[in-house]
Amino acid sequence: MPAVSLLTDRLDIDRLGIDRDDFRTDLLVSDASKWAVFLLLCGFVVFVEGRPLSSISGRSLDPLSFVAAVGGGVFVLFAASAAATPLLERVGVGGVSDEMTRFGSLSVPHRLGVAATAGITEEALFHGYAIERLLESTGSPVIAAGVSFVAFTLGHVVGWDRDSVVRIAVPALVTTLLYLLIRDVVALMAIHAVNDAVGLLLVGSMSDESAGQESETAQEPTQ
Repeated sequence: MPAVSLLTDRLDIDRLGIDRDDFRTDLLVSDASKWAVFLLLCGFVVFVEGRPLSSISGRSLDPLSFVAAVGGGVFVLFAASAAATPLLERVGVGGVSDEMTRFGSLSVPHRLGVAATAGITEEALFHGYAIERLLESTGSPVIAAGVSFVAFTLGHVVGWDRDSVVRIAVPALVTTLLYLLIRDVVALMAIHAVNDAVGLLLVGSMSDESAGQESETAQEPTQ
């Protein structure tokens, strides 16, 4: 099943007759494809495997543990990003790409929707389903985590430049390890969604600040 997402993470926009410059439409189609894969996964688990959806999660945390896991997981993701950023820059990996900054043009509800979509659909497929099934078939957490990490990272190759993919590999590795530790896919969905939401909201704030500075510059009288 992980291979399915590699094919549908980004639909071929040209074949659908959609202008690639229409970023919002491109994004809506991409998110719709993710939900389609998510529903296919749910149907596969229930109707083909004959198992409950709870089988794509190792366990279900109690409410207090859930809150602690989400809070701790978000903190670990932020810390990992802060630690990795100077190292990546030192080896020549750039910052946020132009593609990423375009998210700043979206409304806040749309950005939050993008974050929720990524958190729910990607964690269900790449971590919950992939790791649980690989653990069952191989009995090896190393193999399960390794395959999941590679699939998750490759799933973002289409539509992103090299530097962005390298940066995505950092949270991909961290969330993979977090899943092995927590084994609650709903908690990982929340961690992923909150992390993405904060990032997308910050991108919007930076875009607004940049636009404001450009406006002030344009209004300055020439000497």
